[in-house]
Amino acid sequence: MPLYNEAEGIQHFHKALVEVLESLQDRYSWSVIYVVDPGSDGTALLIRELVEADDRVRAVLLLRRAGHQMSLIAGMECSTADAVVTMDGDLQHPPELIPQMLSLFETGVDVVQTIRSKTEGQGWLPQALSRGFYWLMGHLSKVQMVQGGADFRLMSSRVVNILSNEIVESDRFLRGLIPWLGLPTATLEFEAPARQAGRSKYSFGRSLSLAASGIVSFSKAPLHLGIVLGLVVGALGLLSGLVSLVLRLSGADIPAGWTTLVVMVALLSGMQLITLGLIGLYLGVVFDEAKRRPQILVGETLPRRVSRDPHAPSDDRLRSGANSAGEPEQPGRATHAGRR
Repeated sequence: MPLYNEAEGIQHFHKALVEVLESLQDRYSWSVIYVVDPGSDGTALLIRELVEADDRVRAVLLLRRAGHQMSLIAGMECSTADAVVTMDGDLQHPPELIPQMLSLFETGVDVVQTIRSKTEGQGWLPQALSRGFYWLMGHLSKVQMVQGGADFRLMSSRVVNILSNEIVESDRFLRGLIPWLGLPTATLEFEAPARQAGRSKYSFGRSLSLAASGIVSFSKAPLHLGIVLGLVVGALGLLSGLVSLVLRLSGADIPAGWTTLVVMVALLSGMQLITLGLIGLYLGVVFDEAKRRPQILVGETLPRRVSRDPHAPSDDRLRSGANSAGEPEQPGRATHAGRR
């Protein structure tokens, strides 16, 4: 669970989650990993209390804000489980669906993807923008993302290993990467309830940034826009010239063509700037990849040492909690996401 300023509702969420997980403990051994982006409302302090009260709870406290997608990756890097469920900590991803997800997982699929059919209390504009994004991705990219697909999903350890170790992009768009893998997938539809506390951290700007990241990651179509715009402007110019020639030959009194000239210049300039902006967007992604700057900066992992569990894998150390010699890492250790 990635968390950012969720102090108002995290205890209520944790109680609801643990109730569901404890009902499964006759068949499953489980743990909870909270990944906390640095915020201002004391979420990290509450998570520390949860870790101290229950040895099945772990936490990754980040030094700088990594964002929702990379926080999910940080949690995956700390997991050694056979299956991992990712979800938000605001109860809009109902924990009650986890048993159904596990049942589908046991049929042999690698991914159980939930599909949000409706969000209680959501306005028409966010719904329209969401539908528009998925429609656009369906036309720009070869990766088929499911309309309403949420980051509430179950993944096998194979998927988690690929996402956290083998894919090393600095900006990972999980809603596109997971269907891109092409592994066996089951879907589960649900209606998202209204937020129990606090407010959404996905502002319009952050949602737009996530959408741009998805398009740039999975489609080269915007780079071809310059060619299309050039052809359109060329066709308009040719048509305008033909019309002017016909009018001249017919003896019409054609006024000075400054209006046409101004319109064509403005059109052409606007299209050039749009094309340059799109090229700049892609170059920015290439620049970020070339810098190889770590996207996840782990400040601290809790608890420092994970207690030995007979059902747990033999390596019970969190990746960021100890080095190869078994000594605790210093706080502030930088980790390249996806590289061990």
